[in-house]
Amino acid sequence: MANEISTFDLERLANSYQIRIWQCRKLGRRWSFIAGAGPEKILPSQLIYEAGDLGFFVQAESLDEPALIEELKKLTSKSICC
Repeated sequence: MANEISTFDLERLANSYQIRIWQCRKLGRRWSFIAGAGPEKILPSQLIYEAGDLGFFVQAESLDEPALIEELKKLTSKSICC
């Protein structure tokens, strides 16, 4: 199971890349919304990164996808300590 990332991190990514981004958890064959950030856009959404049962969807006009995916990998791989 992948770690969820904070709403603060989602807001930072949305502002930095000028995108609408949200994270979802896969339950069976469906995606369940967890949190989102950024202004609503009238664009198709695309799944850009999946880690375990956690997925990140984006709506964007233009996107530096490799850089965003790298940031998402770093954020989801952070271990949570007690």
